[in-house]
This record gives sequence, structure tokens and C-alpha cells, in this order.
Amino acid sequence: MHIRDLTLERLAVATVSIEETVKDALKKINETGYRCIPVVDRQDAYKGMLYKVDLIEYLYEEKGDEQSSIDSLVKHADIFITEDESFLNALLQIKALPFISVVKDGKLFGILTHNKVESVLEDAFGLKTGGINITLASTEAKGMINRLTKTLRDDNIEGLLTLDNGSALARRVVITLEDTRSDEEVAKLREKLEKNGFRILQVSRLNKK
Repeated sequence: MHIRDLTLERLAVATVSIEETVKDALKKINETGYRCIPVVDRQDAYKGMLYKVDLIEYLYEEKGDEQSSIDSLVKHADIFITEDESFLNALLQIKALPFISVVKDGKLFGILTHNKVESVLEDAFGLKTGGINITLASTEAKGMINRLTKTLRDDNIEGLLTLDNGSALARRVVITLEDTRSDEEVAKLREKLEKNGFRILQVSRLNKK
């Protein structure tokens, strides 16, 4: 999966110039309705992120000059990802941010939002297609996925996510199968999984999003 496929591209991203005053920057952020936007220079090079709350604190709590530069209020100049980085790295970096900027050759390429990250996780759970969602556990981590896929070799797997990676006690797997079974057939599937060494923690039907 490429980050560029999940990125809201530059033309759709509101930005503020590093050369703008505090007054003008706050006006622009208010017009966008966002609480934070990327900062760029005249060549569109990425300079960081500017938060609305920092502008307000500077003006009204610190009694700052509205004609001063925003330079001292810009944050996260060194926090960004490139278009070819892994999704995992993006996931780790975006956690504490409202979004993360995507940079190409030093310039702002776009932004990756939490909504896009959530859509990838929803897909991993099979939420986009809906289906029969099963959470199961196994004490045998080695070869577990191979055993599971062999057990479900006649099924269409819509989503699969592993949890508790590295645990010495048990490994959980959340799997979503195509919803083509009756309640009786789901019960038989449950028995089949249990006979193959899996402990069923939860079974439910998911509606397609």
C-alpha cells in the first residue's frame, strides 16, 4: 500500500505561508474551519504545522503583536512522511497529530488524515464489505495463520487482523468472512474451528458500510 494513494493532494489542502503575520494566519485558519494547517514558504517547501489555539493564546493570553511573524509558533517542522513510506510508519507518527504532512522532494505533496487511516483499518477488519466477523484465539502462534486458512480454505476471507503479537500466552485473530451462511451454518463453522484448536471469543454479523 502506497501512502500517495491515501493522500489528500496539495491542491485540496489549505496552507498558510511562513511569511504571514499572526493576524492574517488566524484569519485564514478561521476561514478554513480547521484547527491546524500546514505551513509552507514561497516555493511550497514544508515548514511545519500551525495550530489555531497557539495563535489565540499568543494574541489574547500573551498579548502578542498581531503583526508579528508566525515563525515562532510553527510546530512539527521535522515531523512528516514521504509518499513512499510504509503505512505502519504513518500510523505511528500520526497518533498525536490532527493529520500528518506528506512531503516530496522537500515540498508539500499533501496530507494524510485520520479518516484515511481509519478507512484502512476498517478494510482490514472487513467493515467495508460486511460479513461474518469472528474473533478467535490460539495458544499456538507458530503456523497458526496457515492452520486457520486451511480450515477456511473454502471461504472468501474479506478481512483479517492479528492481535497480541509477541504474546507467549495466546494470539487473537479477527477475521471477517463473506456472509453467505445461515445461523445453523455459522454454528457448524464455529464447531469446525474449535475442532481445529481455535477458541472462539465472539461471532457477529457486520453490516456493509
